[in-house]
Amino acid sequence: MFEISTDYFAAQYPLKGVLEKVLGIQKVYLSDELADVKEDMQITPSIHLIYYGDKLPEAKNGGFNMQVVQTWLVVLVVRKRDKNHGMHLTNIIRALAGKVHSNTGPWLRVNTPAKPQFTKGHAYYPLAFTCQMKMKGAL
Repeated sequence: MFEISTDYFAAQYPLKGVLEKVLGIQKVYLSDELADVKEDMQITPSIHLIYYGDKLPEAKNGGFNMQVVQTWLVVLVVRKRDKNHGMHLTNIIRALAGKVHSNTGPWLRVNTPAKPQFTKGHAYYPLAFTCQMKMKGAL
């Protein structure tokens, strides 16, 4: 099980590594890079990787040995004229669902808290994945 030591968002790097190998995807953006991405200039098809939140234990020892379940959104971005939306989504799910990589995982697909969105030229398809991790609190 992945242990969070110094960087609470450390799981994003192994996750990004897996997503960069998805057939047909040109670019994977981390959430802190998205502020600099202008819609009309972004490379597509691409993935936006966004930390969505976590679920914490309610057990009495949850303060020291926590079992944290992080949720990450994997948002496929395609131009509307791209006719391979479904193929890209299938490739993402197959690459990530159940995957164990760099001591993270297995990545489990869960219900997505957001609906697809569409702009004049782009489509945004969110998928959600969770991973259980451990973290030590105060001694």
